[in-house]
Amino acid sequence: MLVLFVVLWEACFEGVANSPAERDAFIGSSHLILCALVWFNSLVVLLHFCMEWVRYGVPGRFLWVQLVVGIVASTIFYGGVWEVFGRGAFFPSLVCSFLLGGFSIGSLGAILRARRTSPVKGGSRWSPAMRFFTYMVVLVLLSTLLLLTPGATYKPISAVDALFTCASATSITGLTSVDVASTFTPLGKLVLLLDIQVGAIGVMTFSYFVLMMVGKRLAVRDSMSVSGMLDQQGVNIVPSLLRAVFYVTLSAEVIGSVCLYYLWKGLPGFPQSDLWGYAVFHAVSAFCNAGITIFPAGMEQVGVADCRSVQFVMIGLVLLGTVGFGVYLEGLTRLKNRLAGIRSAKRWSTNSWLVLRVMLIVMLVGTLGLTLLSAFEPSSHQAHGGFNLWESLWNAIGRSAGFALTDIGDYGPVYQLFLAFLMFVGGNPAGTGGGVYAPVFALCLLEVYRVLCGKQDVELHNRRIARNTVERAMATVVLSIFWIVFTTLLLMLLEPAIAQQPHGVVRLLFLEVSAYTTTGFELGALPQVSDFSKLIISLNMLFGRVGMFTFMLIFIRQREPSPIRLPETRLPLT
Repeated sequence: MLVLFVVLWEACFEGVANSPAERDAFIGSSHLILCALVWFNSLVVLLHFCMEWVRYGVPGRFLWVQLVVGIVASTIFYGGVWEVFGRGAFFPSLVCSFLLGGFSIGSLGAILRARRTSPVKGGSRWSPAMRFFTYMVVLVLLSTLLLLTPGATYKPISAVDALFTCASATSITGLTSVDVASTFTPLGKLVLLLDIQVGAIGVMTFSYFVLMMVGKRLAVRDSMSVSGMLDQQGVNIVPSLLRAVFYVTLSAEVIGSVCLYYLWKGLPGFPQSDLWGYAVFHAVSAFCNAGITIFPAGMEQVGVADCRSVQFVMIGLVLLGTVGFGVYLEGLTRLKNRLAGIRSAKRWSTNSWLVLRVMLIVMLVGTLGLTLLSAFEPSSHQAHGGFNLWESLWNAIGRSAGFALTDIGDYGPVYQLFLAFLMFVGGNPAGTGGGVYAPVFALCLLEVYRVLCGKQDVELHNRRIARNTVERAMATVVLSIFWIVFTTLLLMLLEPAIAQQPHGVVRLLFLEVSAYTTTGFELGALPQVSDFSKLIISLNMLFGRVGMFTFMLIFIRQREPSPIRLPETRLPLT
């Protein structure tokens, strides 16, 4: 923890630079002490590793990870202190410091949990929804403080812009009020990258995974929190689900980074300096559906706008992120059983069956609708090509990512409103996408169909969907519509200059839908809004990431159903 603190202090305050070339590898003489601390930590881990090997055989995975990180950190710090690696060693040392600090925090949390012998009377006072939202807010505030330091930006930015950017990265939205490429130093971009990664998988999910890796079993309350956050039933699958989250995320981002690196390597007109940084950042941003780019020209950068293979990799990462980790867990379990010769159930779960089919339907309907509107609706975009099937597919799949190949403002208002509807539908539960989630919206449509047909239950995949599941889906959609309408009216009152412009209402509505659904598409209204409106949009992004129904549970405590039911009556509806 001391190593992490000192390295952050030097990076934020002592390593101030007006350009990347002015930053030294290691700034202060205190790195000699840090090097000794890292070596001592690595020595302790090595001794622990050897003792575990002698006593119990091959050590666990976490000790292997600690040992590898310790060796890498020791080598990097040694090379930095004696100027072997040069200036490029500073930020790898910062990454290693974050990992070492994470190990320390996880071990400290495990010790504190082990020493807590008596639980609080009546259970925890904070609900899982309250803890999830609180952790998100704390992460945003800490990241904002880091971005306000001189070492994180090439030019000073306001506290509101820093807060807005951190809220956008943590909620994996993608809306930015400043130019990320020219404003933030490598340290600032690293802070945003960590916000995106931790925000996508969830702060609590990350902390519980660290605790599980240090050898501590989760309490039942913690397991229920994780299963609730990831929209999964049952606490017995939580360890497997956490492992699936991290293995799938790491595999997809590593493969995506390697693919982007070699596709961009040697490409004429593409910036070749720090190519791995570009590849890793955009692979993480794409898989997490964040929509934040560090290209000077955005998605119109050479090597992105003209390269179909790069676009295919990025949209593939976006699609993989929206699938949902519950589907991955079931697929990995079935694959593991098949390799072990164990017969799995012939039928996939109803959740996986619904998610995959709804994804395909939304993708096809969205692509077809956007293609027809781009071809036949009068707009300035028709002068740039009009009918474009690939761009329609890109926007339909990336409806929760926010990567725009061209300016969405060039399309007509009908196209923009239809895209806003696709953004509202969003991705899937337990994934990195936003919106109210496509399966939730599908359950609402099935409930309407049930009422019209006079059926008793919503039936799907030869199963009867639980009544409370359908009611929660309806409540989520209704609350989301109400909140979007309310905040759009509020923005219209706060920004009358934008509302009175041609299509100004559509632009504000689109901005609000993009913020709430954590998408990142924008029609040009964001640079014109006031700081107070930016704060409201920041809250909307956090509310959208938590979920409106989950957010309402912070203030409303659900009660056990009463056995007493009042007499029934009917009301005229027509």
